[in-house]
Amino acid sequence: MWRINAPFTSVSSSCDSIADMRKVVVTYSSVYGSSRKYAEALAGRIGTTVSDASSPDLSDVDLVVHFGGLYAGTMAGLKRVVGRMPDGSSLYAVSVGIADPCVERNAKAIDDVIWKHIPDGMKDRVRIFHLRGRLDYPAMTARHRAMMWMLCRWIRGRKERSEEDQMVLDTYGSVVDFIDLESLDPLVSAIEAWRQ
Repeated sequence: MWRINAPFTSVSSSCDSIADMRKVVVTYSSVYGSSRKYAEALAGRIGTTVSDASSPDLSDVDLVVHFGGLYAGTMAGLKRVVGRMPDGSSLYAVSVGIADPCVERNAKAIDDVIWKHIPDGMKDRVRIFHLRGRLDYPAMTARHRAMMWMLCRWIRGRKERSEEDQMVLDTYGSVVDFIDLESLDPLVSAIEAWRQ
């Protein structure tokens, strides 16, 4: 599932050769592999490089497509990538998480997490996309398992539960995989349109 939640202004050129020279770099920050899987698949489809967000070379990039998981109110690697981007470059921020972005409150909450890391002067060059990832409880760190246990405890204490709340409870302790590489299609189309 993808979702675009921000206006985007691109600078068009009357010279096709300039558009052809626009450099796109894909970055990711992935603890359990979902963001990396999406990032590598996208880079292969659009013919560009992919690198971990811990040390990307963004010195001459025109567009960064950053994939990051959502952890404790932040998007992994986003702040680091934004801090290394050259002035005037654009960003496609791609959240990867379990929350269903088709649920409006989820999409808004994810958007809020992302926007808090984007400087005001850059917001008109940012587009946000949301994809669903994977939870693998047996592979989780003790800290992340504890966080999921606390979330389940909080959900159980609620009087009313959403379908998504119930899904969290029903799948607690197992492997849940929503990765769908075809969900990259709208992102590929957006990048191709940006390159025009």
